[in-house]
Amino acid sequence: MNARLLPLFFLGCCNLFSAQVKVRGLSFWDSPNLTVYQTSNYLSNQRTKLFDLQPDSIGIFQFELPITEIKQLQICSPDRCSWFYIQPNGRYIIELPDDDGLPSLSEQKEVELLFYQLDTLDINYQILGFEAWMDQYLSDIYPLKDLRSNEFITKIRAFKNEAAQVYNNDSSAFLKEYVKYSIGLTIDNFSVIGGPTKQDKFAFYLSTDAVNYQQPKFIEFAKAFYQNYFDQLEATARLEAQAALEDNQFEKYIAVFQNDPYIYNRDWAEFVAFQSILDLLNSQRINPELVFNGLKYLKANAAQNELREAANYFWQINNQLKIGKKVPEQLLAELLGMELPANNICLHFYQPTNQKCISEIAALQKVAERHQSDLQIITVYPSDITWTKADQKAFKKVKWPKVAQDPASVIWNLMAWQSAPAYILIDRQQLVRFMPALGPIPNGSGQTIDTQIMQLK
Repeated sequence: MNARLLPLFFLGCCNLFSAQVKVRGLSFWDSPNLTVYQTSNYLSNQRTKLFDLQPDSIGIFQFELPITEIKQLQICSPDRCSWFYIQPNGRYIIELPDDDGLPSLSEQKEVELLFYQLDTLDINYQILGFEAWMDQYLSDIYPLKDLRSNEFITKIRAFKNEAAQVYNNDSSAFLKEYVKYSIGLTIDNFSVIGGPTKQDKFAFYLSTDAVNYQQPKFIEFAKAFYQNYFDQLEATARLEAQAALEDNQFEKYIAVFQNDPYIYNRDWAEFVAFQSILDLLNSQRINPELVFNGLKYLKANAAQNELREAANYFWQINNQLKIGKKVPEQLLAELLGMELPANNICLHFYQPTNQKCISEIAALQKVAERHQSDLQIITVYPSDITWTKADQKAFKKVKWPKVAQDPASVIWNLMAWQSAPAYILIDRQQLVRFMPALGPIPNGSGQTIDTQIMQLK
Protein backbone atom coordinates (compact mmCIF):
# COMPACT_ATOMS: atom_id res chain seq x y z
CA MET A 1 0.00 0.00 0.00
CA ASN A 2 1.25 3.49 -0.84
CA ALA A 3 2.58 4.82 2.47
CA ARG A 4 1.72 8.44 1.72
CA LEU A 5 -1.95 7.48 1.50
CA LEU A 6 -2.06 5.79 4.89
CA PRO A 7 -2.86 8.93 6.94
CA LEU A 8 -5.68 9.81 4.55
CA PHE A 9 -6.92 6.25 4.41
CA PHE A 10 -7.18 5.71 8.14
CA LEU A 11 -8.44 9.21 8.84
CA GLY A 12 -11.99 8.91 10.04
CA CYS A 13 -11.72 5.26 11.06
CA CYS A 14 -12.69 6.31 14.57
CA ASN A 15 -16.21 6.77 13.17
CA LEU A 16 -16.20 3.35 11.56
CA PHE A 17 -17.67 1.36 14.40
CA SER A 18 -21.26 2.49 14.86
CA ALA A 19 -23.12 0.24 12.36
CA GLN A 20 -23.50 -3.52 12.24
CA VAL A 21 -21.01 -4.11 9.41
CA LYS A 22 -18.79 -1.43 7.94
CA VAL A 23 -16.28 -1.69 5.15
CA ARG A 24 -13.71 0.96 4.29
CA GLY A 25 -11.48 0.37 1.32
CA LEU A 26 -8.81 1.74 -0.98
CA SER A 27 -8.93 0.76 -4.65
CA PHE A 28 -5.95 0.82 -7.00
CA TRP A 29 -8.08 -0.46 -9.86
CA ASP A 30 -8.35 1.66 -12.97
CA SER A 31 -12.12 1.97 -12.78
CA PRO A 32 -14.28 4.92 -11.65
CA ASN A 33 -17.06 2.58 -10.51
CA LEU A 34 -17.24 -0.56 -8.41
CA THR A 35 -20.16 -2.91 -7.87
CA VAL A 36 -20.84 -4.82 -4.66
CA TYR A 37 -22.47 -8.25 -4.95
CA GLN A 38 -23.52 -10.87 -2.43
CA THR A 39 -23.10 -14.54 -3.31
CA SER A 40 -26.70 -15.70 -3.08
CA ASN A 41 -26.30 -19.36 -4.05
CA TYR A 42 -23.13 -21.41 -3.66
CA LEU A 43 -24.53 -24.22 -5.81
CA SER A 44 -24.86 -22.02 -8.90
CA ASN A 45 -22.33 -19.36 -7.78
CA GLN A 46 -25.10 -16.91 -8.54
CA ARG A 47 -24.60 -13.42 -7.13
CA THR A 48 -27.03 -10.64 -6.32
CA LYS A 49 -26.13 -7.04 -6.96
CA LEU A 50 -26.38 -4.89 -3.84
CA PHE A 51 -25.24 -1.46 -5.01
CA ASP A 52 -22.66 0.54 -6.98
CA LEU A 53 -19.75 2.48 -5.48
CA GLN A 54 -17.73 5.43 -6.71
CA PRO A 55 -14.31 5.66 -5.00
CA ASP A 56 -13.12 9.21 -4.45
CA SER A 57 -10.21 10.85 -6.28
CA ILE A 58 -7.59 8.78 -4.44
CA GLY A 59 -9.58 5.54 -4.48
CA ILE A 60 -11.20 5.51 -1.03
CA PHE A 61 -14.69 4.05 -0.63
CA GLN A 62 -16.88 2.86 2.22
CA PHE A 63 -20.24 1.23 2.80
CA GLU A 64 -22.42 -0.35 5.48
CA LEU A 65 -24.53 -3.50 5.49
CA PRO A 66 -27.01 -5.03 7.94
CA ILE A 67 -26.57 -8.81 8.19
CA THR A 68 -27.51 -11.56 10.65
CA GLU A 69 -25.16 -14.33 9.47
CA ILE A 70 -21.87 -14.80 7.63
CA LYS A 71 -22.10 -13.80 3.97
CA GLN A 72 -19.69 -13.69 1.04
CA LEU A 73 -19.28 -10.32 -0.69
CA GLN A 74 -17.75 -9.59 -4.08
CA ILE A 75 -16.42 -6.16 -5.07
CA CYS A 76 -16.00 -5.93 -8.83
CA SER A 77 -15.02 -3.63 -11.66
CA PRO A 78 -15.86 -4.54 -15.25
CA ASP A 79 -12.69 -6.67 -15.53
CA ARG A 80 -11.71 -7.60 -11.95
CA CYS A 81 -13.30 -9.03 -8.85
CA SER A 82 -12.30 -9.61 -5.22
CA TRP A 83 -14.26 -11.42 -2.57
CA PHE A 84 -14.26 -11.87 1.21
CA TYR A 85 -16.60 -12.87 4.01
CA ILE A 86 -18.43 -10.50 6.32
CA GLN A 87 -19.87 -11.42 9.69
CA PRO A 88 -22.31 -9.63 12.02
CA ASN A 89 -20.70 -6.61 13.69
CA GLY A 90 -17.65 -7.00 11.45
CA ARG A 91 -15.36 -4.04 10.69
CA TYR A 92 -13.17 -4.27 7.59
CA ILE A 93 -10.38 -2.14 6.18
CA ILE A 94 -9.36 -3.51 2.81
CA GLU A 95 -7.22 -2.73 -0.21
CA LEU A 96 -7.98 -3.68 -3.80
CA PRO A 97 -4.43 -3.94 -5.19
CA ASP A 98 -3.47 -3.70 -8.80
CA ASP A 99 -3.27 -7.22 -10.23
CA ASP A 100 -0.19 -9.06 -11.45
CA GLY A 101 -0.85 -8.31 -15.11
CA LEU A 102 -1.24 -11.97 -16.04
CA PRO A 103 -4.07 -12.82 -18.45
CA SER A 104 -7.32 -14.26 -17.14
CA LEU A 105 -9.49 -16.96 -18.68
CA SER A 106 -12.64 -15.40 -17.22
CA GLU A 107 -14.36 -12.13 -18.03
CA GLN A 108 -13.57 -10.78 -14.56
CA LYS A 109 -10.14 -11.62 -13.21
CA GLU A 110 -10.06 -12.67 -9.56
CA VAL A 111 -7.73 -10.44 -7.55
CA GLU A 112 -6.84 -11.24 -3.94
CA LEU A 113 -7.62 -8.28 -1.68
CA LEU A 114 -5.58 -7.21 1.36
CA PHE A 115 -6.84 -6.78 4.92
CA TYR A 116 -5.64 -4.23 7.48
CA GLN A 117 -6.23 -4.43 11.24
CA LEU A 118 -8.29 -7.60 10.82
CA ASP A 119 -9.76 -8.86 14.09
CA THR A 120 -8.21 -12.19 15.12
CA LEU A 121 -11.72 -13.53 15.83
CA ASP A 122 -13.00 -12.59 12.39
CA ILE A 123 -13.99 -15.44 10.07
CA ASN A 124 -11.54 -14.29 7.38
CA TYR A 125 -8.64 -14.30 9.85
CA GLN A 126 -9.61 -17.76 11.10
CA ILE A 127 -9.96 -19.22 7.59
CA LEU A 128 -6.70 -17.69 6.34
CA GLY A 129 -4.90 -19.02 9.41
CA PHE A 130 -6.26 -22.54 8.98
CA GLU A 131 -5.49 -22.66 5.25
CA ALA A 132 -1.93 -21.41 5.81
CA TRP A 133 -1.40 -24.08 8.49
CA MET A 134 -2.82 -26.88 6.31
CA ASP A 135 -0.87 -25.79 3.22
CA GLN A 136 2.42 -25.67 5.14
CA TYR A 137 1.78 -29.04 6.80
CA LEU A 138 0.99 -30.70 3.47
CA SER A 139 4.02 -29.12 1.85
CA ASP A 140 6.23 -30.56 4.59
CA ILE A 141 4.90 -34.15 4.41
CA TYR A 142 4.04 -34.48 0.71
CA PRO A 143 7.42 -36.01 -0.26
CA LEU A 144 6.46 -38.98 1.94
CA LYS A 145 3.34 -39.76 -0.10
CA ASP A 146 4.99 -42.12 -2.57
CA LEU A 147 8.22 -42.91 -0.73
CA ARG A 148 6.83 -43.85 2.69
CA SER A 149 3.05 -43.98 2.33
CA ASN A 150 2.46 -45.50 5.80
CA GLU A 151 4.27 -42.60 7.46
CA PHE A 152 2.37 -40.18 5.21
CA ILE A 153 -1.00 -41.62 6.31
CA THR A 154 0.08 -41.50 9.96
CA LYS A 155 0.95 -37.82 9.68
CA ILE A 156 -2.31 -37.10 7.85
CA ARG A 157 -4.27 -38.68 10.70
CA ALA A 158 -2.24 -36.69 13.21
CA PHE A 159 -3.13 -33.45 11.42
CA LYS A 160 -6.83 -34.34 11.32
CA ASN A 161 -6.80 -35.17 15.03
CA GLU A 162 -5.06 -31.92 15.88
CA ALA A 163 -7.47 -29.93 13.71
CA ALA A 164 -10.40 -31.59 15.48
CA GLN A 165 -8.96 -30.61 18.88
CA VAL A 166 -8.42 -27.01 17.75
CA TYR A 167 -11.74 -26.38 16.02
CA ASN A 168 -14.37 -28.78 17.40
CA ASN A 169 -15.11 -26.55 20.38
CA ASP A 170 -15.17 -23.35 18.36
CA SER A 171 -18.43 -21.42 18.71
CA SER A 172 -18.63 -20.71 14.96
CA ALA A 173 -20.55 -23.47 13.17
CA PHE A 174 -19.55 -21.88 9.86
CA LEU A 175 -15.83 -22.19 10.69
CA LYS A 176 -16.14 -25.79 11.91
CA GLU A 177 -17.94 -26.83 8.74
CA TYR A 178 -15.47 -24.89 6.60
CA VAL A 179 -12.52 -26.70 8.22
CA LYS A 180 -14.19 -30.12 8.01
CA TYR A 181 -14.97 -29.93 4.30
CA SER A 182 -11.69 -28.22 3.41
CA ILE A 183 -9.95 -31.27 4.87
CA GLY A 184 -12.30 -33.49 2.86
CA LEU A 185 -11.47 -31.65 -0.36
CA THR A 186 -7.69 -31.76 0.14
CA ILE A 187 -6.29 -34.24 2.64
CA ASP A 188 -8.95 -36.93 2.22
CA ASN A 189 -8.78 -36.68 -1.56
CA PHE A 190 -5.23 -38.03 -1.82
CA SER A 191 -5.06 -41.32 -3.68
CA VAL A 192 -2.94 -43.37 -1.32
CA ILE A 193 -3.08 -46.86 0.16
CA GLY A 194 -4.70 -46.66 3.57
CA GLY A 195 -6.62 -43.49 2.77
CA PRO A 196 -10.39 -43.17 3.28
CA THR A 197 -12.60 -45.16 0.92
CA LYS A 198 -15.63 -43.82 -0.94
CA GLN A 199 -17.82 -45.40 1.77
CA ASP A 200 -15.74 -43.70 4.49
CA LYS A 201 -16.09 -40.29 2.86
CA PHE A 202 -19.81 -40.73 2.27
CA ALA A 203 -20.43 -41.79 5.85
CA PHE A 204 -18.38 -38.99 7.41
CA TYR A 205 -19.16 -36.09 5.10
CA LEU A 206 -22.48 -36.68 3.36
CA SER A 207 -24.71 -38.74 5.67
CA THR A 208 -26.72 -35.67 6.58
CA ASP A 209 -30.46 -35.10 6.44
CA ALA A 210 -30.17 -31.64 4.90
CA VAL A 211 -27.98 -30.12 2.20
CA ASN A 212 -26.29 -27.11 3.81
CA TYR A 213 -26.46 -24.55 1.02
CA GLN A 214 -25.02 -21.82 3.27
CA GLN A 215 -21.59 -23.47 3.56
CA PRO A 216 -19.46 -23.05 0.42
CA LYS A 217 -16.97 -25.81 1.24
CA PHE A 218 -19.79 -28.27 1.95
CA ILE A 219 -21.30 -27.59 -1.49
CA GLU A 220 -17.87 -27.74 -3.13
CA PHE A 221 -17.19 -31.13 -1.54
CA ALA A 222 -20.61 -32.51 -2.50
CA LYS A 223 -20.23 -31.34 -6.12
CA ALA A 224 -16.81 -33.02 -6.32
CA PHE A 225 -18.06 -36.26 -4.74
CA TYR A 226 -21.02 -36.53 -7.11
CA GLN A 227 -19.28 -35.27 -10.24
CA ASN A 228 -20.27 -37.30 -13.33
CA TYR A 229 -22.34 -39.53 -11.06
CA PHE A 230 -24.61 -40.64 -13.90
CA ASP A 231 -21.72 -42.81 -15.14
CA GLN A 232 -21.16 -44.20 -11.63
CA LEU A 233 -24.66 -45.66 -11.38
CA GLU A 234 -24.98 -49.44 -11.53
CA ALA A 235 -25.60 -50.52 -15.16
CA THR A 236 -29.30 -51.31 -14.78
CA ALA A 237 -29.93 -48.09 -12.87
CA ARG A 238 -28.06 -46.12 -15.52
CA LEU A 239 -30.32 -47.52 -18.24
CA GLU A 240 -33.39 -46.66 -16.17
CA ALA A 241 -32.13 -43.11 -15.66
CA GLN A 242 -31.39 -42.74 -19.38
CA ALA A 243 -34.89 -43.90 -20.32
CA ALA A 244 -36.53 -41.63 -17.75
CA LEU A 245 -34.55 -38.65 -18.98
CA GLU A 246 -35.40 -39.27 -22.63
CA ASP A 247 -39.10 -39.68 -21.76
CA ASN A 248 -39.15 -36.46 -19.67
CA GLN A 249 -40.06 -38.56 -16.61
CA PHE A 250 -38.09 -36.58 -14.07
CA GLU A 251 -39.72 -38.09 -10.98
CA LYS A 252 -38.50 -41.47 -12.18
CA TYR A 253 -35.10 -39.95 -12.94
CA ILE A 254 -34.80 -38.64 -9.37
CA ALA A 255 -36.06 -41.96 -7.95
CA VAL A 256 -33.23 -43.84 -9.67
CA PHE A 257 -30.69 -41.71 -7.81
CA GLN A 258 -32.58 -42.01 -4.52
CA ASN A 259 -32.10 -45.80 -4.64
CA ASP A 260 -28.31 -45.45 -4.94
CA PRO A 261 -26.43 -46.54 -1.76
CA TYR A 262 -24.33 -43.34 -1.73
CA ILE A 263 -27.29 -40.96 -1.81
CA TYR A 264 -28.84 -40.31 1.58
CA ASN A 265 -32.42 -39.17 0.94
CA ARG A 266 -34.79 -37.36 -1.42
CA ASP A 267 -33.10 -33.98 -0.96
CA TRP A 268 -29.76 -35.47 -1.90
CA ALA A 269 -31.31 -37.34 -4.84
CA GLU A 270 -32.55 -34.02 -6.22
CA PHE A 271 -29.09 -32.53 -5.69
CA VAL A 272 -27.34 -35.34 -7.58
CA ALA A 273 -29.99 -35.40 -10.33
CA PHE A 274 -29.40 -31.68 -10.82
CA GLN A 275 -25.62 -32.13 -10.95
CA SER A 276 -25.90 -35.05 -13.38
CA ILE A 277 -28.07 -33.04 -15.79
CA LEU A 278 -25.45 -30.27 -15.90
CA ASP A 279 -22.64 -32.84 -16.35
CA LEU A 280 -24.48 -34.39 -19.30
CA LEU A 281 -25.02 -30.96 -20.81
CA ASN A 282 -21.34 -30.02 -20.46
CA SER A 283 -20.26 -33.30 -22.05
CA GLN A 284 -22.72 -32.72 -24.93
CA ARG A 285 -24.00 -36.28 -24.58
CA ILE A 286 -27.72 -35.54 -24.61
CA ASN A 287 -30.12 -33.30 -26.43
CA PRO A 288 -29.96 -29.86 -24.76
CA GLU A 289 -33.76 -29.75 -24.86
CA LEU A 290 -33.85 -32.63 -22.36
CA VAL A 291 -31.52 -30.67 -20.08
CA PHE A 292 -33.73 -27.59 -20.26
CA ASN A 293 -36.81 -29.70 -19.47
CA GLY A 294 -35.05 -31.27 -16.49
CA LEU A 295 -33.96 -27.90 -15.13
CA LYS A 296 -37.47 -26.54 -15.71
CA TYR A 297 -38.91 -29.44 -13.71
CA LEU A 298 -36.49 -28.98 -10.83
CA LYS A 299 -36.97 -25.20 -10.65
CA ALA A 300 -40.69 -25.81 -10.18
CA ASN A 301 -40.73 -28.99 -8.09
CA ALA A 302 -37.51 -29.41 -6.08
CA ALA A 303 -38.14 -29.53 -2.34
CA GLN A 304 -35.22 -27.25 -1.45
CA ASN A 305 -35.50 -23.55 -2.23
CA GLU A 306 -31.79 -23.14 -3.00
CA LEU A 307 -31.91 -26.00 -5.50
CA ARG A 308 -34.96 -24.46 -7.18
CA GLU A 309 -33.06 -21.16 -7.44
CA ALA A 310 -29.98 -22.84 -8.92
CA ALA A 311 -32.06 -24.80 -11.43
CA ASN A 312 -33.87 -21.63 -12.43
CA TYR A 313 -30.55 -19.78 -12.84
CA PHE A 314 -29.03 -22.42 -15.11
CA TRP A 315 -32.29 -22.81 -17.01
CA GLN A 316 -32.24 -19.09 -17.77
CA ILE A 317 -28.52 -19.03 -18.62
CA ASN A 318 -28.88 -21.96 -21.03
CA ASN A 319 -31.96 -20.43 -22.64
CA GLN A 320 -30.35 -17.02 -23.21
CA LEU A 321 -30.57 -15.79 -26.77
CA LYS A 322 -27.28 -15.84 -28.63
CA ILE A 323 -26.29 -15.22 -32.23
CA GLY A 324 -26.96 -18.38 -34.23
CA LYS A 325 -29.14 -19.93 -31.52
CA LYS A 326 -32.71 -20.94 -32.22
CA VAL A 327 -35.23 -19.01 -30.16
CA PRO A 328 -37.23 -21.14 -27.69
CA GLU A 329 -40.37 -20.14 -29.60
CA GLN A 330 -42.97 -21.54 -27.21
CA LEU A 331 -41.22 -20.00 -24.21
CA LEU A 332 -40.89 -16.59 -25.85
CA ALA A 333 -44.51 -16.64 -27.01
CA GLU A 334 -45.59 -17.57 -23.48
CA LEU A 335 -43.56 -14.76 -21.91
CA LEU A 336 -44.78 -12.17 -24.41
CA GLY A 337 -48.37 -13.36 -24.17
CA MET A 338 -48.77 -13.53 -27.94
CA GLU A 339 -48.34 -15.88 -30.88
CA LEU A 340 -45.07 -15.17 -32.65
CA PRO A 341 -45.39 -14.14 -36.30
CA ALA A 342 -43.91 -16.15 -39.17
CA ASN A 343 -42.01 -13.06 -40.36
CA ASN A 344 -38.63 -11.82 -39.26
CA ILE A 345 -38.84 -10.35 -35.76
CA CYS A 346 -37.21 -7.31 -34.21
CA LEU A 347 -37.29 -7.37 -30.41
CA HIS A 348 -37.00 -3.81 -29.14
CA PHE A 349 -36.06 -3.01 -25.54
CA TYR A 350 -37.66 0.26 -24.46
CA GLN A 351 -37.01 1.99 -21.15
CA PRO A 352 -39.76 4.51 -20.33
CA THR A 353 -38.48 8.03 -19.49
CA ASN A 354 -35.18 7.27 -21.34
CA GLN A 355 -34.70 10.19 -23.72
CA LYS A 356 -32.74 8.17 -26.29
CA CYS A 357 -35.49 5.55 -26.37
CA ILE A 358 -38.07 8.27 -26.95
CA SER A 359 -36.02 9.97 -29.67
CA GLU A 360 -35.57 6.72 -31.66
CA ILE A 361 -39.27 5.88 -31.89
CA ALA A 362 -39.96 8.08 -34.91
CA ALA A 363 -37.05 6.55 -36.82
CA LEU A 364 -38.10 3.05 -35.77
CA GLN A 365 -41.59 3.75 -37.07
CA LYS A 366 -40.14 4.50 -40.51
CA VAL A 367 -38.18 1.22 -40.36
CA ALA A 368 -41.45 -0.59 -39.63
CA GLU A 369 -43.11 1.07 -42.62
CA ARG A 370 -40.24 0.21 -44.97
CA HIS A 371 -40.26 -3.47 -43.98
CA GLN A 372 -43.92 -3.96 -43.07
CA SER A 373 -44.30 -6.98 -45.38
CA ASP A 374 -41.57 -9.07 -43.76
CA LEU A 375 -40.73 -7.65 -40.32
CA GLN A 376 -42.62 -7.60 -37.03
CA ILE A 377 -41.37 -5.27 -34.32
CA ILE A 378 -42.23 -6.16 -30.72
CA THR A 379 -41.39 -3.62 -28.02
CA VAL A 380 -40.71 -4.90 -24.52
CA TYR A 381 -40.56 -2.56 -21.54
CA PRO A 382 -40.58 -2.86 -17.72
CA SER A 383 -43.97 -2.51 -16.13
CA ASP A 384 -42.86 -0.80 -12.93
CA ILE A 385 -42.13 2.59 -14.52
CA THR A 386 -44.82 5.20 -15.09
CA TRP A 387 -44.98 6.45 -18.64
CA THR A 388 -44.40 10.16 -19.16
CA LYS A 389 -46.29 12.39 -21.57
CA ALA A 390 -43.25 12.21 -23.86
CA ASP A 391 -43.49 8.40 -23.88
CA GLN A 392 -47.19 8.55 -24.64
CA LYS A 393 -46.67 11.04 -27.47
CA ALA A 394 -43.87 8.94 -29.00
CA PHE A 395 -46.09 5.86 -29.06
CA LYS A 396 -49.24 7.59 -30.28
CA LYS A 397 -48.84 6.37 -33.87
CA VAL A 398 -47.04 3.10 -33.16
CA LYS A 399 -48.92 0.11 -34.59
CA TRP A 400 -46.73 -2.77 -33.44
CA PRO A 401 -47.21 -4.72 -30.17
CA LYS A 402 -45.92 -3.22 -26.93
CA VAL A 403 -45.52 -5.69 -24.08
CA ALA A 404 -45.01 -4.74 -20.43
CA GLN A 405 -42.92 -7.18 -18.38
CA ASP A 406 -42.56 -7.39 -14.62
CA PRO A 407 -39.01 -6.57 -13.43
CA ALA A 408 -38.83 -10.10 -11.98
CA SER A 409 -39.66 -11.72 -15.35
CA VAL A 410 -37.08 -14.15 -16.70
CA ILE A 411 -37.30 -12.41 -20.05
CA TRP A 412 -34.68 -9.86 -18.97
CA ASN A 413 -32.11 -12.62 -18.44
CA LEU A 414 -33.11 -14.43 -21.62
CA MET A 415 -32.57 -11.28 -23.69
CA ALA A 416 -29.41 -10.29 -21.77
CA TRP A 417 -30.11 -6.63 -22.42
CA GLN A 418 -27.67 -4.35 -20.60
CA SER A 419 -28.92 -0.93 -21.72
CA ALA A 420 -31.75 0.73 -23.60
CA PRO A 421 -32.65 1.15 -26.36
CA ALA A 422 -31.54 -2.21 -27.71
CA TYR A 423 -32.55 -4.45 -30.60
CA ILE A 424 -32.41 -8.17 -31.50
CA LEU A 425 -33.12 -9.48 -35.00
CA ILE A 426 -34.56 -12.99 -35.44
CA ASP A 427 -35.11 -14.56 -38.86
CA ARG A 428 -38.02 -16.70 -40.13
CA GLN A 429 -36.29 -19.89 -38.99
CA GLN A 430 -36.31 -18.46 -35.42
CA LEU A 431 -32.53 -18.06 -35.45
CA VAL A 432 -30.97 -15.07 -33.71
CA ARG A 433 -29.06 -13.24 -36.42
CA PHE A 434 -28.03 -9.92 -34.89
CA MET A 435 -27.66 -9.37 -31.14
CA PRO A 436 -27.41 -6.54 -30.45
CA ALA A 437 -28.64 -5.22 -33.77
CA LEU A 438 -28.02 -1.69 -34.98
CA GLY A 439 -30.52 1.03 -34.20
CA PRO A 440 -32.78 2.97 -36.58
CA ILE A 441 -30.56 6.08 -36.39
CA PRO A 442 -27.27 5.95 -38.37
CA ASN A 443 -24.18 5.05 -36.37
CA GLY A 444 -20.69 6.51 -36.89
CA SER A 445 -20.34 4.52 -40.11
CA GLY A 446 -23.71 5.67 -41.39
CA GLN A 447 -25.28 2.22 -40.95
CA THR A 448 -28.71 1.47 -39.50
CA ILE A 449 -30.73 -1.60 -38.66
CA ASP A 450 -32.05 -1.51 -42.24
CA THR A 451 -28.72 -2.94 -43.44
CA GLN A 452 -29.10 -5.96 -41.19
CA ILE A 453 -32.80 -6.43 -41.99
CA MET A 454 -31.93 -6.68 -45.67
CA GLN A 455 -29.53 -9.51 -44.83
CA LEU A 456 -32.44 -11.53 -43.40
CA LYS A 457 -34.20 -11.62 -46.77
